[in-house]
Amino acid sequence: MGTGNTAGDTFGQILEAAKELFYEKGYENATTREITDRAGITKAAMYYHFRNKQEILYTICLQAADELIGNMREAIAASREPGGDLRGQMRRILLSYANTYLKNKIFNKILLHDIEYLDEDKKRVILDKEKENVHQLRGFLEGLIERGVLRPVNPTVMTFSLISTLHWLFFWYREGGPLTLEQVIDEIVDLFLFGSAAPQPPAG
Repeated sequence: MGTGNTAGDTFGQILEAAKELFYEKGYENATTREITDRAGITKAAMYYHFRNKQEILYTICLQAADELIGNMREAIAASREPGGDLRGQMRRILLSYANTYLKNKIFNKILLHDIEYLDEDKKRVILDKEKENVHQLRGFLEGLIERGVLRPVNPTVMTFSLISTLHWLFFWYREGGPLTLEQVIDEIVDLFLFGSAAPQPPAG
């Protein structure tokens, strides 16, 4: 264990070690001893920053959720600037969300498997932050509908269809595979805006 670590360094080391172990073993099976061993710190140093393992889990969730919200907000704000085309706006928003979501793979796994280990009040905070992201995207899409840029489809169906599509990337998309993430997002945007039916020749 190094002796020159600052409190901030130790805090970050604990979180990184916990992320790896929660992802590899699951929250329930990862021990505080394993976290401190991987972080290269003492148990006393860990308890200086966190009261227990659940607080580590909660902090990981908070950081990932706040990053998703902040990046979505920035992408939407940039897409509202004058002069942008609709395809470029949608691409910027969806690519930003997908990049952040896939980077936080432990957060994705927690939402699927480990969030139940959080106390109800902490779980509600994380789920409310998830809803905030949904509301941000829905608000942007509703604005496009109101301005006549998109046809008047149900905004809830449209929002959850896009969010669900991005979340499923966690299960099948692999970096270094046949498609880059940018290519995948381009396909999603084109399906969303233009559909999948080929143009048909005029009747008669």
